[in-house]
Amino acid sequence: MARWVTLSLRLRLLLGIGLGWLVLVAALLGYSHLSGGNLTRHENLVHLEYEAQLVADQLSRELAERQRVLARLADDIAIDDPELASQLQRQQPLLALFDRLMVFDAEGRPVADWPPFPEGGPEINYRPYFKHVKAFRRPHVSEPYRGGETGIDQVMVIHPLLGDGGEFLGILGGNTRLRDGKAFLNLRGRRLGKAGHLMVATADGQVISHPNDAWLTRWLPGPDTHPLVEQALLGWEGSGESNTLDGEPALAAFRQVWPASWVVAVYLPLAQLQAPVDRYARELRWVGTGSVVVMLPMLWWLLGLGLRPLYHLERQIGRVGQGKAERLELNTGMVELQQVAEAFNRVEEGRHEAMESLVAREAFLMSVLASSPVGMFLTDPRGQVNYLNPALTGLSGISPEDYRPLAWLRRVHPEDRSLFLEGWRQALLPSGTLIQLYRFRRPEGDWRWFEVHASRVSGGGRVLGYVGLVQDITDRHQREQRQRWEAEHDPLTRCLNRRGFVRRLKAACELSRRKADHTLALVMLDLDHFKVVNDSAGHAVGDELLQKVAAVLGDAMRDEDAVARLGGDEFAMLLPGASNEAAREIAERVRQRLVAIDFRHGGRRFPVSASLGVAFFSEDDNDVSLVERADKASYRAKQEGRNRVVMADTSLSLDNG
Repeated sequence: MARWVTLSLRLRLLLGIGLGWLVLVAALLGYSHLSGGNLTRHENLVHLEYEAQLVADQLSRELAERQRVLARLADDIAIDDPELASQLQRQQPLLALFDRLMVFDAEGRPVADWPPFPEGGPEINYRPYFKHVKAFRRPHVSEPYRGGETGIDQVMVIHPLLGDGGEFLGILGGNTRLRDGKAFLNLRGRRLGKAGHLMVATADGQVISHPNDAWLTRWLPGPDTHPLVEQALLGWEGSGESNTLDGEPALAAFRQVWPASWVVAVYLPLAQLQAPVDRYARELRWVGTGSVVVMLPMLWWLLGLGLRPLYHLERQIGRVGQGKAERLELNTGMVELQQVAEAFNRVEEGRHEAMESLVAREAFLMSVLASSPVGMFLTDPRGQVNYLNPALTGLSGISPEDYRPLAWLRRVHPEDRSLFLEGWRQALLPSGTLIQLYRFRRPEGDWRWFEVHASRVSGGGRVLGYVGLVQDITDRHQREQRQRWEAEHDPLTRCLNRRGFVRRLKAACELSRRKADHTLALVMLDLDHFKVVNDSAGHAVGDELLQKVAAVLGDAMRDEDAVARLGGDEFAMLLPGASNEAAREIAERVRQRLVAIDFRHGGRRFPVSASLGVAFFSEDDNDVSLVERADKASYRAKQEGRNRVVMADTSLSLDNG
């Protein structure tokens, strides 16, 4: 075991150094990733701005060249010249700059075109670019539009045709298709790496060039998702982090093409930007991991040399533990190990003294426990019993050798087992103690009442166990039960007395108040002409009659009902859970059975009857008011002729006289 502890220390040192090296590599990786990422981002933003400026300058030059060509051609055009179509045809070299040359008059009607339209050309007086040039009479680059004759997406470079007096005569235009791979606006071939690309849009936000044809002539997303694009449409030039039109995070740079009110955007996706940094990080990880793999065997060997004195210490401790030596004797120059040996020797001396003292105290404790006339037991901190004294063995019939938790639990009365287990669970809590009463079956088969007291024993800030006392209190418990019964029962009739009745009544009223669906009925009963029996036959005969009446009441009741003698010839019946009809039937059954009693003494028959009042518990009642209402109903029964049942708070009565 000691060698394993030493090896564990060696392993921990090895793992600590290895983990330290890995942390260093991780720190370098993190720093490289952070600094490399920032540097790469800055350098790429500068490059993107340069690319965007190159494209914007190129487009500006392309547009300027086309506007100059159209301006020179416009100076040579007479809009009413019948040879105008031939003149345009002679401008064949200009088709390297435009897809078609067109002349429209002041009303937007086609005058001449080359190459010619299949059906004579469209009228463009409704086109926004025609209205703009007619209004301002200045060169203009149109917004993207779809040709009415060709159905092709295109833009038009336009020059106005003016008369000598500056009057508007028409326009000369050259259009360029957006989806033609040869057009100067098609920049799809210009890429920055694998996924970097260019985008050109009008200042109004309509795309005129994009690698994905699906975006052509579509409107740019709004400022919620592309705030930098929105700023660029307002004339801003700069760079930053944005999203491509397809939603991919990217670096972007924006420049303006002022002659046409266009915006050039150059995008470089962050995934492409991060790829070199990630590749460098992967290489650095492999270098770090490889260096750790190479370093660990060498560290293992060096640690073995450095920890060799610990192996000697291990063997010395083993000899002391086996009793072959009393002290550690180390021959080493390591001050730390010498200090450990001295501390161990001091602890060992103290342990010897403590063991001798502990053995003496344990012998004394065992003697005290064995001689105690009271049953006692000891448990460990988890509540497992590890000692029973002779008195408890004799009391329970279970010896320490035969003791098992289940063996003891099986002897506990089934009705008390759940409380027995719950009591022990509470006792094991930090602030718990145990005081319990339960029935226990002895080997002879008789049930005895045990009282158990258990308390915690603590030392050194921790729980050492529990000590408990067990007493046989069967005689005391039976005596207390008898006294409790006598305190609440009438000794003559064995019914509840007034004290017991009041306790049961209050509990029943409280239950009915808590549960709205729990009914409660009270029957007050006075014997009719009972005084005649006492006066003519004596109190002993009267007592005999009271016992017969109590027997009749007991037979007529349900198991959950209660019968009480409140004094003299006054009785009460408590009927929990009884409905109005059930209470009336019980009262009537009692009345009939009392009438049926054949009570005789000295050759004389005494008729027996009673006046009964029935009251039902309501939400406004308490125990006192319920008794008062039932008692008043009983009094009404006497007034109305006796031998009858009267329901409280109603004029309804059962006349059976």
